[in-house]
Amino acid sequence: MDWHQRFTQQARWTAQLRSYLTKKAGIHPHHRVLEVGCGSGAVLSDFKAHPFHFGLDINFENLHLARPRIATAQLTCGDAHHLPYPDGSMDFTICHFLLMWVNGEEAVKEMRRVTRRGGAVIAMAEPDYGGRIDFPPSLAAIGTYQTQSLRDQGADPYTGRKLRSWFRSAGLVEIETGVIGAQWQNKNIDLAEISLEWEVIRSDLQNYLPPEELQALETADVHSWQEGTRILFVPTFYAIGFVPRK
Repeated sequence: MDWHQRFTQQARWTAQLRSYLTKKAGIHPHHRVLEVGCGSGAVLSDFKAHPFHFGLDINFENLHLARPRIATAQLTCGDAHHLPYPDGSMDFTICHFLLMWVNGEEAVKEMRRVTRRGGAVIAMAEPDYGGRIDFPPSLAAIGTYQTQSLRDQGADPYTGRKLRSWFRSAGLVEIETGVIGAQWQNKNIDLAEISLEWEVIRSDLQNYLPPEELQALETADVHSWQEGTRILFVPTFYAIGFVPRK
């Protein structure tokens, strides 16, 4: 699995939302921005022109991938539950498809701790598989097994709906949460995108289905996309909250 390619794909999905959240937060080039769980730098590269941008990831290999892409970032290998930064040392602290893989409530509290008064904490994208829609119904098994696989990997597939509660628990204010919209248009299907998605699906489902059933699902899925009948929707939530000024 080419993880930078996967992280870049996820960043494409949320590009418009990230632009909105960056403007809403009031992030400018002179601000200190930390991404917790920065992966290979697909999102942190939004801030590569900023003099002060920081990335943290628990996986050193991810940071190795990130270094040539965001050469000016200050990168640290560390744990989202114990951020190695002083209280209030960042202007804005962000994450992207991270909280489902950690103790989300504790990670948000840590992000709030290292963010200055008046700054913001932003969860830019967290899915909620409890609201997943797969159509045609013959493809519903993909979502069922992926949800179970996420649980077995230690992830929380229902993270999205919990963001608002976690932000309130962390003492953040002026909280806004929402769900990224979805559109299905009559246009040429990007088979490379589908193939990349199936790399993840095969990895997730290989312990639940025999190879021939998995292959049959992939074939049916691709065919459904090509004929224009496929609907796939996983509600993906965002949250932004500000640290009180007093």
